[in-house]
Amino acid sequence: MDNLYDIHDLTKAYVGDAVYSMYVRKHIVDSSPRIRANDAHQLGTTFEKATSQSKALRALEDILTDEEKEIVRRAKNKKSNTKAKSATSKEYQEATGLEALVGVLYLNEKYDRLDALFEIIVRGEYL
Repeated sequence: MDNLYDIHDLTKAYVGDAVYSMYVRKHIVDSSPRIRANDAHQLGTTFEKATSQSKALRALEDILTDEEKEIVRRAKNKKSNTKAKSATSKEYQEATGLEALVGVLYLNEKYDRLDALFEIIVRGEYL
């Protein structure tokens, strides 16, 4: 992707949401290959809900580059018409920031960086 500033910040989060879900699902299946789909879904929601994504972002803050922090900041500050069902506005904004970061890394094909961040996320020590 040549110029990610041409992509709306919430569109980056839209892409990141799908990528985040894919990474979580891959982790679940890799960890428990014989897991039933419903059980995998239940486990996946513990990682994918806004409150967990907000905590994951906070767990990553110290290792994010300045550029990554800027991506998160811009997405967090965008007004969204969507509200989280069981999260505060701040948690929802932080989750959106994390998803935007994931989207940008994916669109820039920075898979090694995504893998490194997800290694921390899937440890789930912040859950």
